[in-house]
Amino acid sequence: MPTAPVDDKGTVLYFEDSGAPLGSKDYVTLVLVHGTCFHSAVYRPTIPFAAEHNLRLVLLNMRGYPGSTDYSRDELDELRKPSAESSKKVMAARGVELAAFIRWFIEKEEIPPIQKRAAGHGHVGGLSLLSWSGGNSHTVALFANLDKISGETQDLLEKYLRSFIMYDPSSSVIGSKVPLGLSVVQRDPLLAVDAQVAIFSVAVSSYYPPYAIPDTIDPTPTFDPPRRPLDDVNPKYTPTTSKMTAEVLRSLTHPPVMKELQHLMWGVSADVLNANLVRALYDCRFDDGTRKLRKVWPDLRVHVILCDMTLGECAWAVTVIWDGHRKANPEHRRNLEVHKLEDANHFVHWEEPERFLRFLASIV
Repeated sequence: MPTAPVDDKGTVLYFEDSGAPLGSKDYVTLVLVHGTCFHSAVYRPTIPFAAEHNLRLVLLNMRGYPGSTDYSRDELDELRKPSAESSKKVMAARGVELAAFIRWFIEKEEIPPIQKRAAGHGHVGGLSLLSWSGGNSHTVALFANLDKISGETQDLLEKYLRSFIMYDPSSSVIGSKVPLGLSVVQRDPLLAVDAQVAIFSVAVSSYYPPYAIPDTIDPTPTFDPPRRPLDDVNPKYTPTTSKMTAEVLRSLTHPPVMKELQHLMWGVSADVLNANLVRALYDCRFDDGTRKLRKVWPDLRVHVILCDMTLGECAWAVTVIWDGHRKANPEHRRNLEVHKLEDANHFVHWEEPERFLRFLASIV
């Protein structure tokens, strides 16, 4: 079971590696971070299509998921505290762990750095970081806490990091409420764990009416009638997880997180989530040690993917990110582009893995 150390306390993260494309010396490494309840095995259908796109896929499990270190009692106690300071501490630690993993993988595997293409425009090599759904709260925490990683790590990662891909991010990253008529996810910790997983799986893998980002969200738009699943309209819109066997679904999910951990993560301070988003995307300047602010990793590109038939929590998150970025100071914000995948639900990587990887290859 491959694991990577991410601190000096024995903490490890489990990963699966598709390996370098045969004969390639300029491939792009793509680290894939999973979402809520579903762990990185959900990306396995994309592996057969990696080599043809000169990609090396690294499927990464976060803390509390199979193969990776569980949260300690002290860490859970920190999450249970209602203070914003505790939330800030916990999320910053997750970001630092991600940076440590990326550095470890770069050095151990000696992956190719970013380099100019021999002929034509653009670059080859390097590494892109993708996070899906609720996993974006962890990756955003990395970019929001660059001042907490060493200068040596910053310098190394700058030579490798090509892009940050926010794949159908959920509302758990934005620090603001989802409008009535859009929200569909139930968060009831009193339900049995298996019941929570069953309800959650269907809600997040359903197909919803195509969503278009509104021209403005000031004031907050209303969604009446509510945006609800389409599976009763057309059988082709059957929820992805409803088409899986029970065995397959079990192989992709980790129910124990729904007992407490995920509810604690959903309870992270909204102010901290919003502040992380600002520091990661809208104002990425950090103190350089001389009390002067400088933009860290200014060439990093951010891609936000909206699946147009996704659940409302994700559609709204993309809307808020888009709106916040366009209002931010162009000199301080990151380069960010929003992409829409049409006729795609929250599980397009599972439903259409070849299409999904082909699209990723075009933006990494």
